[in-house]
Amino acid sequence: MSPEDFRAQLQWDLDWRNREMVVLTNQLSNVPAESKEIYCKALLVMLYSHFEGFSKHAFLTYLRFINDERIKRTAAKECIVASSLIDVFHDLQYASENKYCCDTFNIASDEKQFSRFFVRAHFIRKFQDILEEEININGDIQGIIVDTKSNLWPNVFSTILYRLGLPHDEFNNYNNMICNMLHRRNDYAHGKEVDGINENEYKRIERAVYNLFSDLIVLLTRAAQNRIYLKNPPSSATL
Repeated sequence: MSPEDFRAQLQWDLDWRNREMVVLTNQLSNVPAESKEIYCKALLVMLYSHFEGFSKHAFLTYLRFINDERIKRTAAKECIVASSLIDVFHDLQYASENKYCCDTFNIASDEKQFSRFFVRAHFIRKFQDILEEEININGDIQGIIVDTKSNLWPNVFSTILYRLGLPHDEFNNYNNMICNMLHRRNDYAHGKEVDGINENEYKRIERAVYNLFSDLIVLLTRAAQNRIYLKNPPSSATL
């Protein structure tokens, strides 16, 4: 996947989401004034679903881009290396005999009777080989790295950025907006909030969400172009 193809995939996903929101938002002009705040409640719930959906798609596409680069762990940023070894670290902490998540430990050995200590010893034994392997983060691990927890709060968003080796505080200026949207979405979706949302307030949140989308596309595209996922990216590389 080239950086241009990567950028195009993000834009394609954003475009269909935008078309859907435009169709729904355009109906607002036909809603009676006394019902607009109720209609905006529904719009905000849908807006949040696209915020979480697009963010997740963008992060997963970036992970697939890294996979396609076929770089060795020795060449990658430490956070990305750690993310690629989530199953290994799980077994190091929770392993029991013959129950391993990671293929590294699924070997024939009489040492397995020593369970967790075997895993630790074998990890040390294989550590250099593991670092020399190409990064290929599979679907299950991708889901753990990009886990939005069905509530993409600012701390969850920044955690995903960190796991991908990206500046974790890059979107802090959106934190208040995200919290506002999520509190409202949860209250609306769970039937806790009777009152609707003012049309101007909804549109303010909507503009901020689309600004965030644009900033996320720029960040991830530059990271792909400038190979920011490398431990030692080109000297001219910036975000």
